[in-house]
Amino acid sequence: MKKFLLILSSIILITSMSMCINMNDYKNYIYINASVNGNTSTIIKVPLRATIGEAKDVKLINTTDKEIYNYYHTRKLIYICGNMSLKMDEGGVTIVDLITKLEWFNQFYPHNIAIELNRTNSTVTVKAIFVNGKESIDKLKINESEYLMKNNKTMVIKLLKTQNKATIMKVNNTFIIEGNSLKELDKAETRFIIAMLKGKVS
Repeated sequence: MKKFLLILSSIILITSMSMCINMNDYKNYIYINASVNGNTSTIIKVPLRATIGEAKDVKLINTTDKEIYNYYHTRKLIYICGNMSLKMDEGGVTIVDLITKLEWFNQFYPHNIAIELNRTNSTVTVKAIFVNGKESIDKLKINESEYLMKNNKTMVIKLLKTQNKATIMKVNNTFIIEGNSLKELDKAETRFIIAMLKGKVS
């Protein structure tokens, strides 16, 4: 009888644990602890465009969640570029969501942020958001843009619609978030946000 009760208890425990794991995979939000200017830490609920389970399916190439976290928390400049003219239903909404989150989180994790709005053969138009909260629209020469992007104090985030499923690939200091549809881009962006803020997907 004792053996039967022990086996039954073990089955119930394993089942309840697996149910918790599965339930977590269906969540489309995470909680983080953050503080403003070193003040008391507060818990923030961060909405995500895909579920945690979907984010786990994203392919990582030449990088890890922890590396994304470390880059975000140690680099002084974030430079954002990519398919900035994508229609909303083709992935543009994913790009807007990531930029909005990065701007909002600047109050907790201060960075200078450069968002590439337009690029020609000779100039690059960027929206600059500074640590002190000031914003400006600036025109850079191509070599000035390249200097910022290749600087070892810069984290470059490039968002692209490609033929690939949800993928995050690192090339030098550039993290390429890509997918072949809005859904796949949402999954890749979700994985990136979780990695950036928590350093792991769980």
